[in-house]
Amino acid sequence: MINRRIKKFLFALTTVMLLIVAGCSSGTEPPEAIVKINDDTIETSKGTYQWETQRLLSKKVRNADAAAPSEIAKKMKVKIVPQGSTANIEFSDNSEPELNVYSWKGEERTKELPLKQNQLTLPSQVGRYVIEIFARWSNGDASYTFVVEIQ
Repeated sequence: MINRRIKKFLFALTTVMLLIVAGCSSGTEPPEAIVKINDDTIETSKGTYQWETQRLLSKKVRNADAAAPSEIAKKMKVKIVPQGSTANIEFSDNSEPELNVYSWKGEERTKELPLKQNQLTLPSQVGRYVIEIFARWSNGDASYTFVVEIQ
């Protein structure tokens, strides 16, 4: 009878520990950004990020450095979109980080773009735009790039 109680206790303890460990861990890097314009998913590329992973008894911080969005954009597909388009920004883990979105010209950020409830108003003038999404979570931040051509 005591043997049975010990087995039940150990099983319960092991189950609780596994739940705690699973609940305390998160991915080792930020989620993927999903950008949709007129129901089309746009290619995004993750750039520089810092991401903290909390485990039961330890903390791990991962830093990844990447080229500037203007450099990343050179290797990306350009999505042609009509004037007046808006982009919906989501993340693969359904999180809702604090967002800022910027337009790049050459090697510099030129201006912050209007964003409301994860809906980005794209520039209205015709042209090619390199767009950077900067996302901040409680355990880190990340930069994402995508490229559109407004026609």
